Amino acid sequence: MNLSEYDIAVIGLGPGGFTAAVRAVQLGAKVAVIEKFFTGGTCLNCGCIPTKFLWQSLKTKQKIQKSYEYGFKVVLEPVIFADIIAKKDRNIANIRKGMEMILSSHKVDVINGTALFKDKNTLVVLSNERGAVSKDVICEVFADKIIIASGTKPSIIKGSVFDGNKVISSTEALNLKKIPKNMLIIGGGAIGIEMATIFSGFGCQITLSEYENCLLPNEDKEISEEIRKNLLRQGVNVLTSCANALDNADKYEKVLIVTGRTPNNDLGLENIGIKTAKKGFIETNEFCQTNIENIYAVGDVAGKNLLAYTAQNEGALTAENVVKGNFIAADNFIVPQAVFAMPQSASVKVLDFSKYKDAVFGKFPFTASGRAFIEGERTGFVKCAVDKTTKRPLAFWIVGAHSDELINTASQILKSGMEYISRETMFHPSLSESLLNAYEDALGKCTELVKNKD
Repeated sequence: MNLSEYDIAVIGLGPGGFTAAVRAVQLGAKVAVIEKFFTGGTCLNCGCIPTKFLWQSLKTKQKIQKSYEYGFKVVLEPVIFADIIAKKDRNIANIRKGMEMILSSHKVDVINGTALFKDKNTLVVLSNERGAVSKDVICEVFADKIIIASGTKPSIIKGSVFDGNKVISSTEALNLKKIPKNMLIIGGGAIGIEMATIFSGFGCQITLSEYENCLLPNEDKEISEEIRKNLLRQGVNVLTSCANALDNADKYEKVLIVTGRTPNNDLGLENIGIKTAKKGFIETNEFCQTNIENIYAVGDVAGKNLLAYTAQNEGALTAENVVKGNFIAADNFIVPQAVFAMPQSASVKVLDFSKYKDAVFGKFPFTASGRAFIEGERTGFVKCAVDKTTKRPLAFWIVGAHSDELINTASQILKSGMEYISRETMFHPSLSESLLNAYEDALGKCTELVKNKD
């Protein structure tokens, strides 16, 4: 049996595994990565990147349709959706190639196959045949430390099954070559909203169904309601408190189920006694360490935040901990989130936000922003929560164009512990000023808004 020895073995080449592998090599370790499918994981191949590409395609279409507002006369030819998908695939292939070049430059050994634990230091790698795991052993990998970054897969709901044709997951949806006549989307979280936005924008009749009484149940209710209104304006039929979404599934050409993710934990964890939580996510401590001392887990498979950028952060700090010994704890105090509806929405708040009982709120609409007027993007607002006593900003919620970029600035404001936001730090005219204006409105001193009637 071919046995290769390494300092660190990483399972999975998504954002968490990729970052962990590269950082570990930078720190002097000899590293191997076992990847079942493609470099980039869900984020690159069937998640963040393809979704945002299709959203950007829709946004470009809408900009062309509104170009008359800037004096241009343009006739938009019928959209050929297969061409958009082909361009999306080329972009993903180019990004993947870039990631593979980075791995090669750092001399990370990449092994294509499925990893299974033989013991706490040894992984058996099985070959994949057309996506199915075979019993053929490629090699065994021995490592002092192992980092699990195997990610997640779409969850199915009781009474249904993904058939890849009528009942599909987000993976199949992102590879459709033509727009369906109609589609039922089950799940009103971020993925469901983004899919509803994209496919309705390209002409599909969408019904979006959510079990809870509002979209994005864990989000600020005002943001959730604004997204619902915008979807309705776009022609999406939005159903909430819907417990029987599948009852009328027969009348839809496609049924897209996006009700959550489940961990890729079929790694032989039981062979070595790695503890998992009730839903199968791997349990880890603040250092991303499992109950087996030399084994760590990062990203979605650990279930803390199912986000590409938190996976990257965990991958980097885990590499440091594995090489140097545990000394960096995962910091999830400030984690921004964005939803690519039309327009986008985003939010960020301090982790202990609920403990602040004297928070005051301010709101600044983009209809009062000079930059929003220039760009023709007047839909939406910025909302800010401020500690009434200390004047410290605690949270931001944004609905509107570029909110996915604005939230990064908001995150840094919160992360820095800034006691107040000052006007001279904001360029004019910019949408970023809206963060300041919402903050000032919370304190009753915004000069950019009409005075409310007493």
